[in-house]
Amino acid sequence: MNIMISINRKYIPYACVMLMSLKAHHRNTALSVYILHHELTEDDFLRMDEVIGPEGIALIPVYIPEGTTKDFCIGSWPEENAYRLLAADLFAGSMDRILHLDADILITGDIQEFYDTSFDGNYLAACDDFLTEEQRRNKCRQFGKDENARFFNAGVMLFNLDRLAEDGFCYSVYADIRKRYPAIRIEYPDQDMLNLLFNDKTRYLERDRYNYAPYFYQTSVADRYYNTREELESHCSILHMICGSKPWENMIRMAANELWWEYAARTPYYDGMKAYHVRALLDKERQLNDMIRDKVGRSAGARAEEASEVSAMLEKIYGSAQDFADRIKKIKKF
Repeated sequence: MNIMISINRKYIPYACVMLMSLKAHHRNTALSVYILHHELTEDDFLRMDEVIGPEGIALIPVYIPEGTTKDFCIGSWPEENAYRLLAADLFAGSMDRILHLDADILITGDIQEFYDTSFDGNYLAACDDFLTEEQRRNKCRQFGKDENARFFNAGVMLFNLDRLAEDGFCYSVYADIRKRYPAIRIEYPDQDMLNLLFNDKTRYLERDRYNYAPYFYQTSVADRYYNTREELESHCSILHMICGSKPWENMIRMAANELWWEYAARTPYYDGMKAYHVRALLDKERQLNDMIRDKVGRSAGARAEEASEVSAMLEKIYGSAQDFADRIKKIKKF
């Protein structure tokens, strides 16, 4: 199975968690993981090899000169995000397909079936993006698409390298479109560009199984929100910690986050990530408490009742930071 990821040095620990989970569920599968980067050193890769272990998985560095994807460096998005646009340039001719995975992912089941899926003549295989109906319609208007158009999330994406190369879809084409049509609103640089070209030329697979975002389902699709380890592992093969739901950055109470920390505990980065996380949780709890006290202090009566409702809502979503931190501390290394 050929996998590609794009990371910088900051994301090495989180990528290692993802790779540990990938390896754990594919012990009888030869895994070649191509790591696209512009700043990692030989020592970084030696360290990652030590963490992941060489058996069954090959980590292959792919150096990308800094600035190669500068056309898609928009806002605060790091240039590594756009490296997936180089898939055909880098790999066409040496393999027929490659699976891109974001580093903020946890593998909870076998993904061989996803990898082997037929493209049915399409350029990509992916899953629906995490959009509200209003967001989807806005994107249809922005991109000049039919009002019923679907859009995929680029965090989990299988490239049909043969078809892309055959039709000449390389990075220079994407960059040329970006320059020639600056009026097209590009919010998520690489993902929007790929959707602009291929949203209707993509095979869509089951999002609940192959690109399940726990926080999105917790807040938007409650009837399919899985909040036990057993549910997650029986229904999902890939968990995607999108946006503000990354376990190492937030205090959201979800079984998916605790499962992520179990895999993190298998890496030597665990103690450092845990210490950083607990400090961040306590800081956020103080900020929330300050916000609630400020609301109460503005006026009595209705304002106090409103603040109480806000507090209850935050407690439901996040739980107590100290409570969550205590649970994280109890997770033992495997």
